[in-house]
Amino acid sequence: MTRVSVAMAVYNGGKYINEQLGSIINQLAEDDELVISDNMSTDDSRDIILSYAKLYPNIKFLECNEQGIIANFENAINHCSGKYVFLADQDDVWNNNKIKEVLKKFNTTDAYVILHDCEYVNEYLEKTNRTLFEEKNVKIGYKKNLWKNSYQGCCIAFRSEMIPVICPIPRDISIHDQWIGLLAEKLGRSELLNEKLILHRKYKGSNSTKHISMAKRYHNIKLLNINVLKRLKDRNIEL
Repeated sequence: MTRVSVAMAVYNGGKYINEQLGSIINQLAEDDELVISDNMSTDDSRDIILSYAKLYPNIKFLECNEQGIIANFENAINHCSGKYVFLADQDDVWNNNKIKEVLKKFNTTDAYVILHDCEYVNEYLEKTNRTLFEEKNVKIGYKKNLWKNSYQGCCIAFRSEMIPVICPIPRDISIHDQWIGLLAEKLGRSELLNEKLILHRKYKGSNSTKHISMAKRYHNIKLLNINVLKRLKDRNIEL
């Protein structure tokens, strides 16, 4: 069985994706895989990815014809064959010890999901002296993460046993990472890793800088909770 699968969702990521691909591929073993789902990009993303795939046979390139980040990540996750699945954004840069440190954590815990810290940087990779754990006061707990999500997708890894619970991802929720985190919380199996293992770009126009109204937020919270409980019931998971 493949040890590690990295699931990356791409849409018009040509500006930064070279840096990210390089930072990931350098720490994958021969039997690991990088699964990339492209959401009909109109820039040079596809050409860049395919050029890497010619050099590295453990890169899987997929096309996703359903628009949206949720469908795109779901497509990548569904094609992962590894024991551990790491989520990856197209515009970050991974530290060269990320996979090693996360696997070490998995080996010392029975957690389904590991969430690690990260350094926030601008589009030029200049540090902003902000981190995920500090900015979001990251803690484990279902209610806490339902109301104020700590689970940032680019900092998540999970065991492949979670895939049948995660997928399909409901299309009436707003974000995939909170969905994964809340399912793990209900199963009682999340762990935090304090090491800052990626440089996470936050800049105008990136997904991590988008804001929603309070009314929309309350609506999303209600839908998330309903969907999480329904999914666990549908999978015959008793809490």
